[in-house]
Order: sequence, then structure tokens, then C-alpha cells
Amino acid sequence: VITPKIISKVVELSNKYNFRIFGDTQCSSQIGLVTKFKNFSLLCPNEKEARIALQDKESGLESLSNNLISVTNSEMLIMKLGAQGFIAFDPNLEGITSQSFPALSSNPVDVSGAGDSLLAVMATALSTEKKFMPAAAIGCCMSAIAVENMGNKPIYASQLKDFLSNIL
Repeated sequence: VITPKIISKVVELSNKYNFRIFGDTQCSSQIGLVTKFKNFSLLCPNEKEARIALQDKESGLESLSNNLISVTNSEMLIMKLGAQGFIAFDPNLEGITSQSFPALSSNPVDVSGAGDSLLAVMATALSTEKKFMPAAAIGCCMSAIAVENMGNKPIYASQLKDFLSNIL
């Protein structure tokens, strides 16, 4: 759906008006390559999408993620790992800081919406100049709440507060 021309225009407007761009692909084939999203603030592919886009079936996750950041010139990356959670990568002057976030739900009901919830938290936090890793921790909690419900449903602040109270 998103053509190279649309991406180019979005990036152009982002540069002109200084706003962030967030990308999350949904592909089960080579049609929706995450590598077409260049110069985004944050990319959130799953491991399979990254491997398809880079044609890399053998590298470790760290190497795969570093390569994707290099190829796309993404400011930040979240590599989604399904039932294993995700790894957040934050390139900075000292290199790339990474942090693994486990899946916090031991009994997921429906995984649809987990990535959407994660992206929503990240986009909101980063657009309001919050720090990347704390935002990823909140995103991890939001994803856990999302998979404990049937269907892709909104998550309310009260649900997040209750979830955090229970784990802290």
C-alpha cells in the first residue's frame, strides 16, 4: 500500500517539519520489505521480516539488527521476537545499546494487537521526547495486556496502572 513515492514524501515532510516517523511492517512475503523504510525514527519489524528483507537466514539477532539499522539508517529499532518478547536497539555515540524485554504474559489469549500496542506506546513516548528504553519497558507491559484479550482492543491507562502495580 505504501509506495516508494509516498515514503519519500513522508520523509521529506518529516525533515521539513521536524516530526518523527515510525514504521511497523506486516509481511509474510517479500512484498513488504522493511528495508524500504529509510531514515525513520523507529522501525519495529519481527525477526522473520528482517531476515526476508536482508536475505539473511543465518546471522545472530544482534548482527541482523545492526545490519538493518545500517541499511535503513533508522534512529532506533525494536526487533520483535513473538513469544520471546523483543529486543530494543538504541544507536548512540558509544555504539548501539540493546536491551531484551521478555514477553510478560504466560498465557496469551490472542497475539493480535501486541505489536500495535507496542508501536503506539513508542510513538507516543518518543514524540513527547521521552527516553527510549523506559518507553520500551512500558511498551512491553502494554503488549502483555494486549495478548491477554481476544481481538485488537484499546488498552486504557487504568489497565496499565493495574498491570504495573501487580508486577512492581
